Amino acid sequence: MADVATTPKTVDPMGLSASVRMQLTGCPDTPALVEARQPNVSPAQWMYQRIAQAIVAFEKTLDSEHEVGFHLVSTSGGQTMHVLDVGFWAPDLVLFFGRSGDGSPIQLMQHVTQVNLMLVAAKKEAPEQEPNRIGFEIMKKVEESVAAAPVAAPTPEVKP
Repeated sequence: MADVATTPKTVDPMGLSASVRMQLTGCPDTPALVEARQPNVSPAQWMYQRIAQAIVAFEKTLDSEHEVGFHLVSTSGGQTMHVLDVGFWAPDLVLFFGRSGDGSPIQLMQHVTQVNLMLVAAKKEAPEQEPNRIGFEIMKKVEESVAAAPVAAPTPEVKP
C-alpha cells in the first residue's frame, strides 16, 4: 500500500507512516492523544487510549452487519470476544469486557506487556438490531480522563 502523499504537520513520536496512522486513527496527521500524552499517565491508561483510537478507526470500516470484536490471541484456541467495553486499572492492567460466541460474559485482565489483540469484524449477535459501536463511547471516557489528569508541576531549577 502506498503511503499517503500528505506530510504530517508534526513528527510522529511512534515513527508511524502516514498510511499506518490513517489506518489506526482515521487521521492522516499525528493523533492528538499521541501528542498530548501526559508524563504522569500510567502505562495502562496510555494503552487504553491507543486501543480506543484503534477501535474508533476500525469501526469506521465496518458495514451494518458487523461490529468490533477481539480475537484474543493470547488465549488457547484464539477465542473471539464481542466487545462491550474497555478499561484500565492503573498502573499496568488493561481490562476487556464482552461476550463469548455463546453469549456468556467475558472479562479479561491483562498486563500491558502481554496485550495482543486482533480487531476483527464480528457478525452482530442480533441481526434485527443496529450493530454495537463502542468506539465513540470509549473515546468520550478517554477524553474525560485526559482532561481530568493532573498536569505534573515543573521541577524548579536549583541554582548553586
